Amino acid sequence: MSAPGDSGRTLNFNVGVLGHVDSGKTSLARALSSTASTAAFDKNPQSRERGITLDLGFSSFSVPLPEHLRGPCQDRGFDSLQVTLVDCPGHASLIRTIIGGFRLLSQDHL
Repeated sequence: MSAPGDSGRTLNFNVGVLGHVDSGKTSLARALSSTASTAAFDKNPQSRERGITLDLGFSSFSVPLPEHLRGPCQDRGFDSLQVTLVDCPGHASLIRTIIGGFRLLSQDHL
């Protein structure tokens, strides 16, 4: 992200982490992320007790703009890219939560 006082802005891109139950989605999000929400990484006591993700988890990491985005994005004032990971449950009984998470994704880029 931009430091206070910088004129640059951060472009956000939402990416879903979806897959079958117990396939390592939360572990992948944890390994990639530098910032986590209070709900990230199965912090919910029920999630830990049951050993599965029950809620959406949000975490992120930032990178410099990739070369192919530099021209068009820097022209609009963006200087970095933040990837927000939406960690979705993998259990079929939680399909409503999964669909809710899918609606948050940057679908125009899928």
